[in-house]
Amino acid sequence: MINAIARTVLLAFLSVTLLPAWEGSSDANAAYSRKHSVRARYKAARIYRRNRMLAMRAAAAAAAKAQAASQGTPQRPVKLLTRDQILASDPARLERLGNRLVVGFSSFSEVKPLVEKKAIAGIFITDHNVRGRKAADVAKDIQDLQDIRRAQGLPRLIVAADQEGGYVSRLSPPLKWQPALGMIIAKLKTDSEREKAVRDYAETQARELDRLGITMNFGPVVDLRLSEPSRNDGETRIYWRAIDSDPYLVAKVAGWYCDTLTKFNIICTLKHFPGLGRVARDTHVASGELTAKQSQLELSDWLPFRRVMTEPGIATMVGHVRVDAIDKATPASFSDAVINGVIRPRFENDGLLITDDFSMGAVTGSKDGLGGAAVKALNAGIDLILLCALDAHYDVLMSALIEADTKGEMALARENESSERLKRYVFVDDRELPPSAPLQAERTPPPVSP
Repeated sequence: MINAIARTVLLAFLSVTLLPAWEGSSDANAAYSRKHSVRARYKAARIYRRNRMLAMRAAAAAAAKAQAASQGTPQRPVKLLTRDQILASDPARLERLGNRLVVGFSSFSEVKPLVEKKAIAGIFITDHNVRGRKAADVAKDIQDLQDIRRAQGLPRLIVAADQEGGYVSRLSPPLKWQPALGMIIAKLKTDSEREKAVRDYAETQARELDRLGITMNFGPVVDLRLSEPSRNDGETRIYWRAIDSDPYLVAKVAGWYCDTLTKFNIICTLKHFPGLGRVARDTHVASGELTAKQSQLELSDWLPFRRVMTEPGIATMVGHVRVDAIDKATPASFSDAVINGVIRPRFENDGLLITDDFSMGAVTGSKDGLGGAAVKALNAGIDLILLCALDAHYDVLMSALIEADTKGEMALARENESSERLKRYVFVDDRELPPSAPLQAERTPPPVSP
């Protein structure tokens, strides 16, 4: 069995190392030679990184599957349902379980049947959904899905985006490109200067996101900048995405940013708890870990999360890093010890929790597998699972949830708690006319001077 695992890992490794430099490399090289443009180099590098990442994820998943088989770890689901079988399953169960999923997809026609069957809570819009298209056309496709939800008498779909600014600007174009938040504040000396700059930045971004109908943005990044720019952490590149190394400054910037977004009925999302600033491995392709003591994490890495996550209208993205001081075996995104031992009680946080992408190698390659991780995540109190690769993984994930629910293994108390949390986000539930400012964004007004 060990030899079988070794062969699996070797074959997966060869599939990565023998991967062509990038898809359409001749075209990319020709474009570079003609234009010498930053855009051409960036596109070629992005295609290369994407292909390499996909191959490494496949390698990790294959190795984990072989290891699980050798250790007798049960894999979920026992029986994989087809998409048609899933959508034809018990409608009430499908709606209940689907209400915990936000999915990325290739085309709007692909995701429409899931909306019609009430099989998801939201959609994730990214670069391949908008590339070469006008903002108005994308907005119409999104509104068409929202119209289906309205006719069903359901809350609006969550429409999520990954528009951090800078390196991660998935919707630019057609939306206006902005630098990362860290670049905005880098040369500013006072908090008053920083606050004005951040709020102006967030207002511009909110207006742009609203053009498409985005209701949730995966930002700001509140991981600390604790590494060197040359650190090789794969696709993560947290040095270039982080705001600063000072946790108090990061908390201030995140607070200003989120407060502004909520005023535009857009949920901001702090990411990626428990923090990637100290993590060298790329969880897109493999498991990573935090080895720092819990006391050190609470005084630095977790400070921005703790200070901002309890504010109204804010969600927190939970990443796939293992926290050795709390749970050495399970990534935070589906660790009961992390969610119910730290995030909920210690931070007094009853806000929305969404996972990082469950299509990532740290999940698909884990001993629990994608299906087992999904069951654990929801039973631990995660409100929403993000699954960016609908076509590749939705059937596995939903088959596992249906299977567990049929056996009475899903925690209904957690499900009810999540339903109540979602109802508090009037950004999503527009079945009644909301007040002029969302309840989550309201603040106690200052006293009026006599």
